[in-house]
Amino acid sequence: MWVLIIMYIAMIFADFLAPYNPFQQNLNHSLKKPTTVKMSYKAGDFKATLSPYVLPEISYIDIDYSQKFKQLLFPSRIRVRLKDGTEFDIIDKNVVEVKDGKIIPKYLPKGRQLSEKFVIAEGIKLVINDKRDALVKDLYSGEEEWKTFKEEEVEKDFLVFTVDDEALAKGEVIVETRSRTARSIVAQNEAWRIGVWATDEQEAMEIVQAVRLDWKLKGIKYIGEDGEEYYIDMTEAKVVNYDYKYYPVKWFVKSWGPDKTDPGRVGYLFWVIPLHYHLFGVDNYDNNEYVTLNIFGSDRFGRDMWSRIIFASRISLSVGFIGLSITMLLALFFGGIAGYYGGWLDEGLMRFSEILMSMPGFYLLLLLRSVLPIDLPSSTTYLLIVFILSFISWPGRARTVRGMFLAERQREYVEAAIALGYPDMKVIWSHIIPNLMTYLIVSATLSIPGYILGESGLSFLGLGIREPSPSWGNMISAAQDVYILTNAPWLLIPGVFIFFTVLCFNFVGDGLRDAFDPRTLG
Repeated sequence: MWVLIIMYIAMIFADFLAPYNPFQQNLNHSLKKPTTVKMSYKAGDFKATLSPYVLPEISYIDIDYSQKFKQLLFPSRIRVRLKDGTEFDIIDKNVVEVKDGKIIPKYLPKGRQLSEKFVIAEGIKLVINDKRDALVKDLYSGEEEWKTFKEEEVEKDFLVFTVDDEALAKGEVIVETRSRTARSIVAQNEAWRIGVWATDEQEAMEIVQAVRLDWKLKGIKYIGEDGEEYYIDMTEAKVVNYDYKYYPVKWFVKSWGPDKTDPGRVGYLFWVIPLHYHLFGVDNYDNNEYVTLNIFGSDRFGRDMWSRIIFASRISLSVGFIGLSITMLLALFFGGIAGYYGGWLDEGLMRFSEILMSMPGFYLLLLLRSVLPIDLPSSTTYLLIVFILSFISWPGRARTVRGMFLAERQREYVEAAIALGYPDMKVIWSHIIPNLMTYLIVSATLSIPGYILGESGLSFLGLGIREPSPSWGNMISAAQDVYILTNAPWLLIPGVFIFFTVLCFNFVGDGLRDAFDPRTLG
């Protein structure tokens, strides 16, 4: 019961609990794994313990078609020592405040001592040497030699380079190896003037171990407060120490707000109050596009899974109560008329309900949905799904209600009320329906999981709620192939929510039945 209460509270306050807009895409984080939250900081020999924070990350498909994740480090402060011994700090303006000529650290690690001399920069950029030195080996002569290659030519450190200058000059790529990885790398990057010379994969791997790459810092660029660009060449200076940017995880973070193009969709508390603050998130103080806090990872389009699951609960959890309300009204109306009045009304209504009950429920659900246009808006589709689920569910419940009405109709207090001349509606609402409430409550609770599974099934098959609107069903449909199951299993998390929701409703229904049904007490 408490689990369901928490889930429905989360459904109501979805805008407040979602740290990101569930519709906003970020292809830098496609299929990004759940974010790692750190608390320890290390830069060179300096170590510190910080409050929870995250680092910028990017996800990408590597050249071997595997999903890769990489953390990015952006400089926040660099201490430079010139040849004359002068030291000063180059500090990104976003990580400090300057008051009365003094630096007040905001996003620098605690314990770091700053230099008395400093330069506040609009941004800092490291300039890497566009050439690297590689120790290569000629397979035919066995000689080793240091050679210089352009950076893009040695992007992958597991490739082996030839010392054949003529081949390099002609731009030839020579591959004599059974190593499929090396062969595909070279084939897909014709601009790389490199080759792997080996007779088999074992020999290629032995050569790989002999390769060493040097990546040297060439200089530092920064833009000063005067707007001018400055450059420090590493032949004239030396980096003493440095810090990189980290992004604190905080409560009540101001992030995305109301969507002005569609005010009724996102960003409003109770669909009325504009909302900019959210329960938790990342303090992205410099609007870094690579910084996110995805506690459940992200989907193919880089959308936050947690935010979409919370918003999807509005559909998946509400469809049960709304659909059940319609079903109960239909069942009470038709079942009550048939049981109370009998005769030809009873015969006609029950035969019609039996015809509907003879059809397989899920196939009837698919049939009714398929006759409707497939490109309907999600709001219209949602209402149609509710009515379809209600339509296929009322016959069985109506027959049960009809039987209970027949039994109550024969009770002495009902016959006495009829004999006293009470109107039929007063007899039904005052004497019969109150005695059916136990059954109605228990039956309703046990029936809600069916509506949730029905909506999820339709959305999973692409006949229900469609993108970009989230639903637990259509979110699971994104995890149908083997690649997702092996590389992005977090896309199955909506299925866990469906499982526990259905399980909780069944437990609550069984508990209510045991509490209300005297026959279960022995």
